[in-house]
Amino acid sequence: MLTSVSTVCRMLNILPMTLKGWQAALLISSPHEKGYSEPQVAQIRVVRVLTSSGDTLSDIYTLLNDSWHYRPSGWEARRQEFILQLKSGTDETRSRFLWELYSSYSPGDVRTFILLPLTDGLCQKGSDILRTRFITCLVSHINRLSQTGVGDSITLPLLDIVKTVKLHLPSFICREPSTGTRISMLNSSKRHDSGERAFWKPDTPVKSKEVL
Repeated sequence: MLTSVSTVCRMLNILPMTLKGWQAALLISSPHEKGYSEPQVAQIRVVRVLTSSGDTLSDIYTLLNDSWHYRPSGWEARRQEFILQLKSGTDETRSRFLWELYSSYSPGDVRTFILLPLTDGLCQKGSDILRTRFITCLVSHINRLSQTGVGDSITLPLLDIVKTVKLHLPSFICREPSTGTRISMLNSSKRHDSGERAFWKPDTPVKSKEVL
């Protein structure tokens, strides 16, 4: 019995590009013409559990194949990498970094362990420049995800994060002094409901320990 790619993605709350990323990292094998076999699905489940720790795909490959040399890194390292991108990266490198996160991990894990803690930290003590860069990166990512045809369950929580951070900016239309980049929200009535919808919240509160 074979399980289709779409079914596997739905069962494990991941994106098709994530499966391709795991395949490229040699963590799983390529599917058969009509889908994944039961042993393949079992291996995908293992990788899904291992990625929930936030280790890089290279870390996980080492754990599976050469566990003696495995050294955990985890979500703290991934958050610090994103903070470094906000401080020193460019729009392009930040966009690429976030896309790689969504190609390596479950979107829910990226939101819970990276984006929401960063949102909390930026709203409490981040600068307007870092907030603006964060919003620009998320809006670009939302647009890119939308072009792949993913559902609202993936993009709407990101829009809620954007709305939350924008509340801490002096204007709803922001410019980053160093680039003059104008941030324009998605002009889709399907994705905006006049602000009456409650913000998405994780099942458990997330605290940020980073110093932004």
